[in-house]
Amino acid sequence: MKRVFLFMTCLAFLPALQAIARGKGTIYGNYEDYHDRQGNYIERYAYGDDDYDDYDDYDDYDDYDDYDDYDDYDDYEEDENDYYDEDQKNHENKKQVSYIYNTTRAGDQQLKITIGLGIPTSFGNPLPGQDGKIKLGGYGTFGYHFFLTDWFSIGADIGFGFNPTIAGHTFNHVPTLAVATLQPSIGNFEFPISVGVGAAWETYNGETYWPGLVLQGEVGARYKITQSWGAGLNASFKMMPQFARSWGTGEETVTGTFFTVSACVNYYF
Repeated sequence: MKRVFLFMTCLAFLPALQAIARGKGTIYGNYEDYHDRQGNYIERYAYGDDDYDDYDDYDDYDDYDDYDDYDDYDDYEEDENDYYDEDQKNHENKKQVSYIYNTTRAGDQQLKITIGLGIPTSFGNPLPGQDGKIKLGGYGTFGYHFFLTDWFSIGADIGFGFNPTIAGHTFNHVPTLAVATLQPSIGNFEFPISVGVGAAWETYNGETYWPGLVLQGEVGARYKITQSWGAGLNASFKMMPQFARSWGTGEETVTGTFFTVSACVNYYF
């Protein structure tokens, strides 16, 4: 009887053991009949078995817009990146910028310094070994100019020149000129054309002539290195007559003419 009772007891507990075994397999296996701790039933979507669109349910849960709207944000980010990529590409492909300084504007001011060679042209051939009475010398100027328009300026130049003579003396002159200048330009290049008139203090062998008339024409070519600085070459021709006197004798009029070639530096402000 005991064996029969024990056998009947095992048969009675067998369904319960099977139920426990089946439950364990469900929890850790395929998630069938799974409920959360609050007792809410959760449908089966074991890691990708269901369609991804089911994720839209999450939007309903948190009251946000549809998930597809977030896809639009992704598209926006991609478009933004594309925009910056295109902008960067255009920047990299852009040609190098070359600055062209439109030389001057009305109201600009200029300082000019020149230094070069003074060549007398009315006292015989000035080259060494020739019969010139006055030899090759030097000449330099300092000037200030104010631009009334983009291409026209007025100003003043003061200079100093010297030329040795065959007698071993030196002819010195210090001209002061009022100057008007037309200054056309092409790109960074300037081509000033000037005329000046003034007076010069002239000395030779202890004699002084003052005031001596000075007439001058000048042309130049300069390159605008920066907005403030330019450099180039100038050439000028000046006439300095001494009326009705030959160094104190008063017997004749003597006109000295000089040609100069000089380097030039200009500062604009």
